Amino acid sequence: MKNIKSKLVLVLIAASGLGILGVDRMYAGQIGLGILKLLTFGGLGIWMVVDYFLIVWNALSKSKKGIFGITKWSDNVQFVFKITLFIVLCNIVLGVVGNIYTSK
Repeated sequence: MKNIKSKLVLVLIAASGLGILGVDRMYAGQIGLGILKLLTFGGLGIWMVVDYFLIVWNALSKSKKGIFGITKWSDNVQFVFKITLFIVLCNIVLGVVGNIYTSK
């Protein structure tokens, strides 16, 4: 059975922090794991961080291979790569600026 999902939607779910509520796993079709992740607040944040890096790594490597039981992506992996790279760079810049601002 094919499980076709949007890689961009998965990246946006992870980037928004909804992974702590298990939304990423639920979107991928793993409802039970998503509920478990929700009840444990993303495995006290550890599971959420691991899944975030798996999702970002999959997008930045331009992989056509699915994750979390997803068998095929419905969108262009090159486009998702660019959006993910933009999100990661924004997170880095905002982290640096935040550190500079709060250290004063």
